[in-house]
Amino acid sequence: MGRKPNAAVRERILQEAEHVIHLKGYGAACMDEIAKASGMTKANLFHHFGSKSALALAVLDYKIEEFRSRKVLPLCAQAAPEEAVAAMFEEGARFFRGIGCRAGCFVGNIALEMSDRDEAFRERVGSFFAEWAAGMAECLERGKSSGYFRPSLDSRASAEAIVALYEGAIMLTRAQRDASIFKRAGAVARSILEQHKTKPYKGGKQAMGPKTPCGC
Repeated sequence: MGRKPNAAVRERILQEAEHVIHLKGYGAACMDEIAKASGMTKANLFHHFGSKSALALAVLDYKIEEFRSRKVLPLCAQAAPEEAVAAMFEEGARFFRGIGCRAGCFVGNIALEMSDRDEAFRERVGSFFAEWAAGMAECLERGKSSGYFRPSLDSRASAEAIVALYEGAIMLTRAQRDASIFKRAGAVARSILEQHKTKPYKGGKQAMGPKTPCGC
């Protein structure tokens, strides 16, 4: 029987590989550099992951699960979905300002670099963004059912537009080194929901904030 994989070693490899791939991109990432950062030989790294592609896909799965468990699944604390969306963009501005508007979103970067080159990568990032938008759309549908939003709100289209605005804000912030882009994009994202609100709100206070990654 083979030895049981060391979970701590595997996690260290994934963390170091994520750092290298995030900064350099998949194409420029080097297995030698990842092995050195992980404190092992290249041969040992290949013992854990048989190829660069296998390692990068494992990193992507690791990163997506991190988003899912820590940031995507929990509902925002805001009672109003439009407030939660505004908070998402505000947090994004703080996060990217704090890191000098560099690196961007790991999943978004992989989507841009690999979606047309490798179907396995495309499927993973596509599923992640679809899950994020679907969670937000479910929240908006609850808002419609409770009377917070009018029936005119297209929950799916609105959720996808907000996700697109957020990821687009990351890209522009990185390219222009200007985190204030989040403020302007966030105002547009909020307005998508504001125009469909009923006045007054007929329901009670409840946490209906959309599922958000709150920064990459």
